[in-house]
Amino acid sequence: MSQADASDTDSLYDWSWFARGMAQVFSLPALILISAFVGFGGLAREAGISLGQLIFMVPTVWALPSHLILVSGIAAGVPLLAIIPAVALAAVRMMPMTMALVPEIRVPGSKAWHLLLVSNMIAITAWMHTIQKAPEIPRPGRLPFFAGFAGIMMVATTVVSGLVHQLAATFPVPVMAALYFLTPIYFAASSWNTARVKAEHLALILGFALGPLLFIVVPQANILFAGIIGGFAAFAFHKIASRGKGS
Repeated sequence: MSQADASDTDSLYDWSWFARGMAQVFSLPALILISAFVGFGGLAREAGISLGQLIFMVPTVWALPSHLILVSGIAAGVPLLAIIPAVALAAVRMMPMTMALVPEIRVPGSKAWHLLLVSNMIAITAWMHTIQKAPEIPRPGRLPFFAGFAGIMMVATTVVSGLVHQLAATFPVPVMAALYFLTPIYFAASSWNTARVKAEHLALILGFALGPLLFIVVPQANILFAGIIGGFAAFAFHKIASRGKGS
């Protein structure tokens, strides 16, 4: 980046909010997410993921549901060509989140690369926390706030996952089993809380119900098929309900 670009960036944004975003690592949403990655670190170790692979995986894949699909697929011996589209489909939900966040953090003069850079840091916790805090933050401070919060969360979850990966073998079995449950509990709770319409709740209910049933039929792809079937069924319900309201 040239000196002119750096100067333009400084004049567009209030970077004092970057440190304030980082300070949100001690907020309740951040602590819940970090606790979920405690479980993920142990899960990754059990799946045969090395420490180096884990440290690379956490900030690059980032979103926890995508991590779960990736590690679960590896543990189940699913071919890589089947895991890739499953992880990609799990990440599709980030598109409407991105479309909702960008107008909130954009300022006049924002360059495309500014927004593309921070868009790659979007995940449920950072997105939801920033959307909630945005009305209290001056517009020039919103992008730095989000970048600071998402950035520190990437660092914190990577460190926690790595530590648990190395120490998991020393944990008592009941403790490790409890830590495993933190991840799905966090994912389920955050997904339910961020749902805004009945169709989203229906999709979650169908996904939870179909997952165990489909495991009997397609154990290596039950999560993928549960998501597809539940999502299409909820979408159909939403369209039918919308037509009923319009008539």
